[in-house]
Parts: sequence; structure tokens; C-alpha cells
Amino acid sequence: MSQFNEARATVSEAASRPAIRIDGLNKWYGAHHVLRDVSLTIAEKEIMVVCGPSGSGKSTLIRCLNHLEEYQEGAIAVFGHELQRDQKTEKFIHQTMGMVFQNFNLFPHLTVLENCTLGLTWLRKKPEAEAREIAMTLLERVGIAQLANRFPGQLSGGQQQRVAISRSLAMDPKIMLFDEPTSALDPEMVKEVLDVMVNLAQTGMTMVCVTHEMQFARQVADRVVFMEDGEIVEVGPPEQVLLNPQWDRTKAFLDHIL
Repeated sequence: MSQFNEARATVSEAASRPAIRIDGLNKWYGAHHVLRDVSLTIAEKEIMVVCGPSGSGKSTLIRCLNHLEEYQEGAIAVFGHELQRDQKTEKFIHQTMGMVFQNFNLFPHLTVLENCTLGLTWLRKKPEAEAREIAMTLLERVGIAQLANRFPGQLSGGQQQRVAISRSLAMDPKIMLFDEPTSALDPEMVKEVLDVMVNLAQTGMTMVCVTHEMQFARQVADRVVFMEDGEIVEVGPPEQVLLNPQWDRTKAFLDHIL
């Protein structure tokens, strides 16, 4: 067993409760039914990869988890707390979940370090010196501490995405959501971001990753979810879903990307 798989086995044994429970989720954009009766449970410390063709509802699903999208039917509970449309829920989400987007969403007028300390000083009310120490530790962890005083426009796409990951981790989330974090990157920059995500997976962080990076899914995921037309078509361990899919829709998708 590889060192990574040994670490994941230890994490799997430690998982004891659901981190996220999705029950009968339905969402429409007007007449367009985007999510169709989606139900899924994600265990604490589990790494789940969500894949599927464009328009299948992957990004909408992950944005519903973080309350960036409203849904019309169903329920989402995080560590047993059913999410509501109120201030208490918003605060709970900010304290519990971090999210990394496709397009970095860094503040261009702030340095790398300032991007990473802003949430700590404004939302967590950390003293500036403590916030800087936390941020520098995380920037060191993702290999870009030497860029702390640069601005986002002076960085490559891969470096900017590593800043975005550090900024999310600075808030000490229990769950990390990734919405196609490598899709906006040039091919040579993809690996540096995936390496950071692999290292994060080894720590026992609960992760939900929307991605087409199937090698990452094979290496890291506990389970893979395949979605199409707003539905979960197939879910299971990566060796099952990616190497021996049970449904023709899954096979057709994998034939195009593998």
C-alpha cells in the first residue's frame, strides 16, 4: 500500500459521522430543471469527486452546499445542522466551509499576504500579527511564501489558485469545496494545484471536488459521483466508476475524457 493510501485508510477508519447530507434536492432556473431529486451523504473526512458533462448540474450542486445558490425543494444538513436562509446559517457556513472557484476571485489591489489575512482580521477578528503568521504558514505549505508581497496580477494562474486555496484554509474550515479549480489553468500549471490538493487530502480534510481530472480522482477520491442532466447516475469507489462503470451514460462520458 502506498504512503498516500495508508494515510487515507487511517482517515477512513477515523470517519464517524456524516459531514454533509443532501435529501431530495431540486432546483430550477425558470423552466429548466437543473437538479433532480439529488440525494447524497458525504462522510466526515471523505474525499468525493463529482464529474460529468457540462450542464449536468455539478457546479450548481456544490454552490448549493455553500448557499451561493438557492434551491426550491429538499434539504441540506452540514454536521447535523439543516441549512436555512438566515444569518445564523450564513455564519455557520463561513465557519465550516471553504470554497475554491475556477477563477481565483482574488482582490487585485491587495498583495498575496493581504488577500490571505483579510478574512482573519475582518471576520475572525484576529490581531494583525497573528493573521500574518497564520497566512505565512499556509503560503509556505503551498510553496509560495516567497511571493507574499506580490500582487495577483504578478502571478501565474497556478500560483493565484494556490493563493486562493491558502486564503480558504486560513479560515480553518472543516470542509473544502472545489469547483473545477484547474479548468482555467494552462496545462503546465495544473499539476502544481493538484499537488496541493493531494497534500490537503492526506490531512483528513473533508473535500468535495468538481473536476474532470480523472487521474486525481483515481489517486485521491474515496468515491466518485457521475452526474448528467441534473441527476446522480452513478456513485461508487473510483476503481468501479472510472474503470468499470455500470451505466452506458457513464461509459460514454469517460470514453471522451480518458
